[in-house]
This record gives sequence, structure tokens and C-alpha cells, in this order.
Amino acid sequence: MRFLKWSAAVLLSSLTLSGAQADSGLMTRFEEMKWVPIEGTPMELTILWGDRETGPYAMYLKMPAGFRVPEHAHTYDYRAVTMQGEWEHSFAGETKVLPAGSLVIQPGNAFHGDACVGETDCILLITQDGKGDAIFHSHE
Repeated sequence: MRFLKWSAAVLLSSLTLSGAQADSGLMTRFEEMKWVPIEGTPMELTILWGDRETGPYAMYLKMPAGFRVPEHAHTYDYRAVTMQGEWEHSFAGETKVLPAGSLVIQPGNAFHGDACVGETDCILLITQDGKGDAIFHSHE
């Protein structure tokens, strides 16, 4: 658990709060977070701070147990910490199952795969310095 707290602290320390949050502060319990479905998938997200349309931002991503995301890329690098579940990440010919506390730093425009392979839904803390997007292989 110490590692999980340290990983999240390191990840979070690289970001800043929005002006409104920094001025007034913010406290939100996990169960009070507002989850938004990601269209066309069984996944949901909740924005913690920033703007996913332009970046920088941070979010929790909830991936149901057993769900596999098709290979994809993102325009900008991202950093992610597994908060819950067993996240499988495939990149550059390597696949690892990443339990809670694990860290991924994924380069932008690099194709990779993701899956939640355990019996518990996966929750990932993800941050990006740019917009959040997903680029899938074109099927020509």
C-alpha cells in the first residue's frame, strides 16, 4: 500500500489544479464522483481536474473485468497508475499484468493494448499534458 500512495503522490505532484480548485479547494469522496460513459464502450471516466478536450487533465478510467480494448494510440504521452484490479498492458512486443500500484508511462502515438484481466473492475488514474483521445488502426 505504501508503494501505491507513493506512486499516486509522484504522479499527482507533476500536475497543477485548475484556477478555481486552487483558489477554493476541493474534497470529493470516491463514491461521490460523477462517472460518464465512454460512447461505444462499457468503460466510464471521471475527470479529476483539467480539461480532457485540450489538456492537461487527470481522470479515473473504469474498465469492467474481462473487457479488452482494441489496439490503439493517443496523440500525447500518458502516465497511469493502477488503482484497482489487474490491468494488462501490451506495448512494444511486451505484455504485463499490472496490479494496484503499478505504473505505465506510454509514449504518444505508440500503439498498445489494454485489458482488465482479473475478476475485479479496473480503475486507472491517468494524466496527460495534452488532449485525451484514442487513435485506432484504419480498416482500409
